[in-house]
Amino acid sequence: MKKFIALALSLIMLLGCVSAVAETAAKESITMMGAFSINYDKLPEGYTMNTIQNTDMQYHSVITSTDAAKPIIWLGIGFNDAYSEVKTLADVDEKTMNGIKDSFYEFTEMDEGTIEFEDGKTGLGTPLLIAKAVDGDFGAVYTIYMGHEIELDFFHEGDAKVTEEDFNTVIAFLTDVEFVPAK
Repeated sequence: MKKFIALALSLIMLLGCVSAVAETAAKESITMMGAFSINYDKLPEGYTMNTIQNTDMQYHSVITSTDAAKPIIWLGIGFNDAYSEVKTLADVDEKTMNGIKDSFYEFTEMDEGTIEFEDGKTGLGTPLLIAKAVDGDFGAVYTIYMGHEIELDFFHEGDAKVTEEDFNTVIAFLTDVEFVPAK
């Protein structure tokens, strides 16, 4: 009887370990119906995602932290007919890229000021455009995938400025993001 109990406890512990490993290996996912899924390991530490809109063509959510010193992140994904033939941001020409950069001024409240742009990539090679307001009011990471514009905008409430650490947090979140075309 003791051997049976020991064996049963061993099996329970083993199944618990397997379950824990399977749980940590599971990825979260955002799906754009009929187009693709975005798979990611986890949100940055202390953050939660609240979906605001989720349709076939649009996805919007706000990603907030329990730590008020951390920035608020807005995630927007939307299909754009102008990019319907564009697979990734690497496929756009210089004129189109300049138009994308100009749109950051149009869609922000920056009547004055400067936005610096940098090229980047996720850890899996997806090209990114990184936008930094020189005054520190906001930061953004932008890409295009299968005709969809994907943008993460981040800022602090109040007078706090976006820091390099804030950029590193968002970029680290994107490092393992995987874009998977729908089958």
